[in-house]
Amino acid sequence: MKIKSIIRPGIYICLFSVLLCLVSCAEMGRDMGIDDVTEVEMRSGLTGTAAHPAVIDPFQKYELVMAANECRYFIMKVPQNWYWKVYITAACRKEAAEGRLSSEISQLEPPWAPLPGTSFSKNMILHHEGDQALLAVGNTDQTRYAVLRLCQEGAPINISIESQTSSTSNLLGPDSDNPDTKVLKP
Repeated sequence: MKIKSIIRPGIYICLFSVLLCLVSCAEMGRDMGIDDVTEVEMRSGLTGTAAHPAVIDPFQKYELVMAANECRYFIMKVPQNWYWKVYITAACRKEAAEGRLSSEISQLEPPWAPLPGTSFSKNMILHHEGDQALLAVGNTDQTRYAVLRLCQEGAPINISIESQTSSTSNLLGPDSDNPDTKVLKP
């Protein structure tokens, strides 16, 4: 009787250990690339479509994995006389493969004002390395939304998105009406 009470929990512990080991080996195989994972299964992070873009919080960093030739859309509310900067870091982690990422802040009517040293779009071609882009828009009109579009082709790409918003006053030079103030000019 005493032996059965010792053996039964021992059997349960052994079975649990084997099950745990099998699950761990499956995860480790996937992490090491031994087990093939489809590109659709690799996708992760915030998603949004053209019809329903995902809202971006300017105080949060977003980590994405884009794969399977997809596009994602994000939206940001840009107040009047403010700018929005988006820092995009992309890396292709698959050896001997090429990944491409195109990023763009949509031009809406009225057009966005450019900020020095930035652009509205960037195309990246990645070969097992990373690249960065700084996209930005200045809003000289009333409060409105800016749409960020990211499209991936080829190998899966790891992407980091960080954004920043700030007032455009005192940003780009003197206003012609008042030389003591500086405002964004379209």
